[in-house]
Amino acid sequence: MNDDSLRPGGALEGRLFRRFLKRLSEIREPEVGERIGAWRIVSELGRGGSGVVFLAERADGAFSQQVALKWLRGDRPVPDGRAVLARERELLASLDHPNIARLVDGGETEEGMLWFAMDLAAGQSISEHAGELSLRQRLALMQTLCRAVHHAHRRGLIHGDVKPSNVLVDERGQPRLVDFGIARLKGAALGPSYGLTPDYASPEQRAGEELTTASDIWQLGKLLDDLVGGQQLPPDLRAVIARATAETPDHRYASAEAMASDIAAWLARRPVSAHDGGALYRFQRLVQRNAAVSAIVGLAAAIIVGGGAWMAWQLAEERDHARTEAERAERALAESEAALARARALSDFLVDLFQATRPDRPHDELPTTEEILERGAERAMDASLAGPAERFEMLSAIGQVYRSRSLYDQAKPLFEQALALSEEAPALSARDRARALTQRARLMIADGSPLEAAETLLFQAEAAWADAPYDWELLARIRITRSWVERHRGRHDRALTMIEPLWWQMPPPDRADGGVRASVLDALSGLKAANGQLREAARFRAMATAAFREEQGETGQGYVVSLANSVSLERSLGHFETAERRARRALAIYDRIYKEPVDYRAALRRSLAQLLFLLGRVEEAFEELTRSSAEYARVRGLEPDDWPLHYSNRGRFHARLGRHDQAAADLARAHELMREHDEQFDQRLLSIVEMLRSWADCGAGRDPANALARIDRLDPEYFDHPRVGGQFREARASCLLRAGEFGRAWSELEPLLASPIPPGNVVDGADRRILAADILARLDRREEASTYIEEARQAFEANGLAEHPVLERVASRAGQF
Repeated sequence: MNDDSLRPGGALEGRLFRRFLKRLSEIREPEVGERIGAWRIVSELGRGGSGVVFLAERADGAFSQQVALKWLRGDRPVPDGRAVLARERELLASLDHPNIARLVDGGETEEGMLWFAMDLAAGQSISEHAGELSLRQRLALMQTLCRAVHHAHRRGLIHGDVKPSNVLVDERGQPRLVDFGIARLKGAALGPSYGLTPDYASPEQRAGEELTTASDIWQLGKLLDDLVGGQQLPPDLRAVIARATAETPDHRYASAEAMASDIAAWLARRPVSAHDGGALYRFQRLVQRNAAVSAIVGLAAAIIVGGGAWMAWQLAEERDHARTEAERAERALAESEAALARARALSDFLVDLFQATRPDRPHDELPTTEEILERGAERAMDASLAGPAERFEMLSAIGQVYRSRSLYDQAKPLFEQALALSEEAPALSARDRARALTQRARLMIADGSPLEAAETLLFQAEAAWADAPYDWELLARIRITRSWVERHRGRHDRALTMIEPLWWQMPPPDRADGGVRASVLDALSGLKAANGQLREAARFRAMATAAFREEQGETGQGYVVSLANSVSLERSLGHFETAERRARRALAIYDRIYKEPVDYRAALRRSLAQLLFLLGRVEEAFEELTRSSAEYARVRGLEPDDWPLHYSNRGRFHARLGRHDQAAADLARAHELMREHDEQFDQRLLSIVEMLRSWADCGAGRDPANALARIDRLDPEYFDHPRVGGQFREARASCLLRAGEFGRAWSELEPLLASPIPPGNVVDGADRRILAADILARLDRREEASTYIEEARQAFEANGLAEHPVLERVASRAGQF
């Protein structure tokens, strides 16, 4: 090395610097319109020390989606880039948390530069949002953020760049941490040149040392300091900031959760661990948070002369304050014994239910199911019969039986009591609380309660799960239930990303409950199908059905549900005979298991009705649809004629048959009933029915301009899934045609005609081609119109549906061209 590189500016003139500049010139940033992986660059969103963030949209036609795509800038490819990418993608895919932007995709460019696609998070930076907030509101934001970071740390991920611009606050006031695209693995830093933000770089980052979770904690402390800076801070908050931003990692909080706990303690006027003030300090905090205690203590000070009372209070306060990690470990070790005791108590409880009998019952006559459940519920609610842990298991067991039998009103008080116990009883753990929250949320989803309320409970459940020893089975139950929320919203792609990591992380059969493993496979199959991945869905469906059969036999609920779920999949694949055979077999099993109405059988009857309609057995389809609707209505305590989804499903059938007046009448009635019972239906479903009503009105020639205006007032977010999105486009095209706007009608419909008609969608596909022919005829493009009519005819014949009644409509149009 010569001395030139040591003089000022010398390093900028040498061979190494010229090589560095040459390398930079060879690395070209992506441009607008360019494709990276499955994504097309739309615009630049921002840039920083680690790279550029672009707005990108899905370009492979799989479905419509926009993401924030981060392209990592560097003076060289990342060492072992493919291995780093594969390792980080696997970990990042498991990082599913409501306050962390989700990883969607990732890859490596030809030059070896890494890129990650993440959820497009909307909102203001936390520093902008905090401008109008009180001190307590700012602290509440930071508490939530700390817990999100702790969630990532538990999965081996370090952010490394926590700063205001990487924390966005949405319209609900919820913070979301973004830019985990270059997340550091514990024990494996990619180097200080990636993503360093000088003002938010921890001391070890500035020194070029290996990153740890302590770096994120320093940045959280710095962010907290900036958010509350300029105010006269209480000593406790100064202590929290000082501990988080200590110069050496060993003097900082041991975890982000510990920092969150101190913030929560300050908000509740409890002592914070960062302020080591002794017994007097804790006594002062007790007085501050409880005015009644303050008055009592003042009176006691005037009366008590000796020191015995003070010492007794101090010892009691010390005892209450001592919730150390050692105690947590001791509780964890005792959980196996506690679980055994609970199992024995539950076994005794269930045996006792069978033994309990009416005095007049013959000795050889068993109690009915209803009697057993009533007796079980009564005893589980009686606090005098068992301890909290045993009662928790009793309440959960009886509640689950009620829920599985669609007896939601009976299940609700049991689950609510179990949840209350999990919050109040010291004998119950964080795992118990996560279970209680999950089973309450599952019931809320089943009984039609607002999805947002159920989702909130599930977020709390996952937070409680993170505080317990790692439990894959419990996480699987929480995530499966969360995926139900997303499926109800039509966000099947997002639901799939919740379930796929469970499959990758699934323990071997000897280390996980077979029923939970089967449930993950069942969820994965359903979501693969909903996202158009039919072959993959069939593979997982076969695995799920086999797993349930092995676990429960062929009369188990899981097995028959999986069998029933395969019906729509086989229909979509064109395996019509297999689909009907499985539907009939599943119905027979349901009839043996359930004498009372249940959602499961109602859903299967609706699926069978759709299959029969596709096969052209129209009258049978309407009969099966009526049975399905009647069962759904009885489950919810309604008369069959008051179940709105009966009319919406029947209206769709009528519309596809060209019976537009009947369709319009049915869908108007569905809309009316949903408004009457709106507490049972979310806004997405209400919007879909309103769209179908407008579509039917246009088909019947009823004021198409007004119907189109109603459609255009609906929130497009409710129609982002390809299936309902296609129906939305078709409805607009139909109304535009009737309104005389032929060019706009064709622009709306044409994208739906690009792919061949799939076997399971022959009727819908044919009807759309009839609509296409009508539009093209108005545009004097008759030859193209006849091509679409021929496509429709061939689709019916290719799938063995040559006698289908809709084919008559196709034939009538063919004669016009």
